[in-house]
Amino acid sequence: MVSIKGEIVMLYAKSNPEETIKKHTQELLKNLEILKEIYGEEIENNQHFEKERFWELLKMICIYHDIGKVYTPFQNEIRKKIGLEEIKTEFNYKEIKHEQLSPLFIPTVKLELTKEEKKIVYQAIFYHHERKNSEVSEELVQKIIEKDILPRIDELEEELEIELNQSPKRNYLNKVRAIERIHQKDKYYKEYCLLKGLLHRLDHSSSAHIPIENEEKQKLDEQTKAFMKLSRYQLNDLQKFTYHNNHKNIVVIGSTGMGKTESALLWSKSSKTFFTLPIRISINAIYDRIKEKIGYEDVGLLHSTALDYLDEKQEFENEEIIYEQTRNLSKRITTCTVDQIFPFVFKYKGYEKIYATLSYSKVIIDEVQAYSPEIVAIILKGLQMIHKMGGKFMIMTATLPRIYKEKLEEMGIEFEYQKFIKPTNRHKIKLEDKKLEDDLEKIVEKGEKEKVLIIVNTVDKAIEIFQKIKKKTTKVKLLHSRFIQKDRNEKEKQIKIFSNNRDEKGIWITTQIVEASLDIDFDNLYTEVSTLDSLFQRLGRCYRSREYKGNETNVHIYTKEPTGVGKNNVYNPEIVKKGTKMLENYDGEILKEEDKILLVDELYSEQCLKGTDFLNDFKESMRVLDCVIDYDLDKKEAQKLLRNIDSVTVIPKKNYEENITLFERYEQEKNYKNKHELKRKIKKLTTTISRKKAEILKEYISEIPYLERKEKIVCMDLKYDKESGLMLQVDKNYEIEERFCD
Repeated sequence: MVSIKGEIVMLYAKSNPEETIKKHTQELLKNLEILKEIYGEEIENNQHFEKERFWELLKMICIYHDIGKVYTPFQNEIRKKIGLEEIKTEFNYKEIKHEQLSPLFIPTVKLELTKEEKKIVYQAIFYHHERKNSEVSEELVQKIIEKDILPRIDELEEELEIELNQSPKRNYLNKVRAIERIHQKDKYYKEYCLLKGLLHRLDHSSSAHIPIENEEKQKLDEQTKAFMKLSRYQLNDLQKFTYHNNHKNIVVIGSTGMGKTESALLWSKSSKTFFTLPIRISINAIYDRIKEKIGYEDVGLLHSTALDYLDEKQEFENEEIIYEQTRNLSKRITTCTVDQIFPFVFKYKGYEKIYATLSYSKVIIDEVQAYSPEIVAIILKGLQMIHKMGGKFMIMTATLPRIYKEKLEEMGIEFEYQKFIKPTNRHKIKLEDKKLEDDLEKIVEKGEKEKVLIIVNTVDKAIEIFQKIKKKTTKVKLLHSRFIQKDRNEKEKQIKIFSNNRDEKGIWITTQIVEASLDIDFDNLYTEVSTLDSLFQRLGRCYRSREYKGNETNVHIYTKEPTGVGKNNVYNPEIVKKGTKMLENYDGEILKEEDKILLVDELYSEQCLKGTDFLNDFKESMRVLDCVIDYDLDKKEAQKLLRNIDSVTVIPKKNYEENITLFERYEQEKNYKNKHELKRKIKKLTTTISRKKAEILKEYISEIPYLERKEKIVCMDLKYDKESGLMLQVDKNYEIEERFCD
């Protein structure tokens, strides 16, 4: 405790009355020791600083990062929140923030900071909140120093048990601002990113009262091998290759059913790892596989609805703690979508947190060909940046566009490359020069005897096909992205259960959301034509790892007027046309695994792509990423650019009115935790549509009065049911019911 204006007071760091500045700092230092113990060796590699000096600087930054909170107006902000009387002062907290004051307390001479070290330490602390602060005059800083800080400097030293600068200079703030922010051309850029990024990690973890890293004794590669032994699996050539090259960057092509997940985990060994996939349903499946089947405990799940998924599994009483640990990057392995980690390539304000973490981590990119060329450009740029910081990556995929491999080579990144192809014949294909709906009778008949999967390119087409087949049979179900979250989660469980049950017969209709790494296996596939990479992913959901010995075709590809193909649509028409032409040589024949790899390689060669929008988009994206301006964006803006999705979150009117009390409770609730829980329940009732479609249907959209504008959820007066999802047509029946109510 110290005295302010003659009053003995606590020095608070947070609105929790127990959280003093001293205690919060001690938490950071405790986490620092955990970090150093677990990953110290990896972090120390590839630096200009001596190892011990690096840790001294990080400790220094931790000790002084929040000292500015001794400023009386900050203490008053906390005192208001915890119901204590404010201390009289002539200063206002809006005029200057604690991170602007903290560096002036550092005794730079006694700590023997060099000019470069001082610059790094000052900037790491000054920008550890990355918010836009008001301009502050030298006169104000002088007054604060003379009237609020110096009169109690000795007491502060005694209370905080650290040395403070006894002669802070009034013009220090302007000197800090005058120095250009450290960027990638600076000699000590890596060290700055590490120190500032790790401060973010240490600060956030300590504030959340969780360890910065889990001290997991269980080794991922050993647990994976134990699982394989118990399941009587022998390591195949792919798995041996990844295990023996775990210290290198690797790019591998492997046939479906070769155990690529286990291969990635063996490569990961016991390193901190981020396992990425394009689609949430696939990420959920990988998370379940690692935690439940392989039995590795220290795994986290990170995507926009991860907490809801963990909650619905009802296997944890502490799912919020698990999610908080994952969100703070504490887990040994994190399964996630790329938008959770790769926005760092835009160097948004605070990007160093994830970038520093990736410098001592391994990153797995599964099914890279499933992303748009713009997103792949972001991923490749990210891998280049990770490589420069000392991190490692693995790209594993069933097929690999040649231009992506060539781009990695052009970037000067060293990696081991290998192909592993199963000789299993799985798919006998037939190109159908007609629309898929022309064969519904045949499809329904097949569905009476076997498992049938229909994949189309758009949600509207999926709903249309479902409604037509539903008139012919009850053995049909539908899955697409326009179900509300609650219903979609249930559908995703159902399709996996259906697929794994040998005795099940019937039809599932879906879109490309089942393409990437979803472990389902059907007997027959009927699909609209798409690009070859997408098409071959769809084939992976049929005879996933079984040998096909039948004489009939088990994959039908419909080429006439496919939906979702066109400029500014799901699939590039030039790429679809070229790929379809290539497939003509295999019409009515077995399409071997090696043929799939060679076809994608040829299709996505620069020569074949010359003059296409696809190649132009990829090259332009790479050019733009090479010219990113540091700190030009915030994190949300960067994530929006990476997701490349301009969507609107909607709740169907029927669902809204059935749950209106939930919205009323949300508006009235004052407790933050309870309000957050209510918001999660509301989000489960929503789905998304494109902003373009929302604009066309704007007359059916209305604001929800119980939500703040920042929630950005609107009510949509369109037909919705659990079988078909949201239909972008007027809900005629609902309108009739409404008139009767009037």
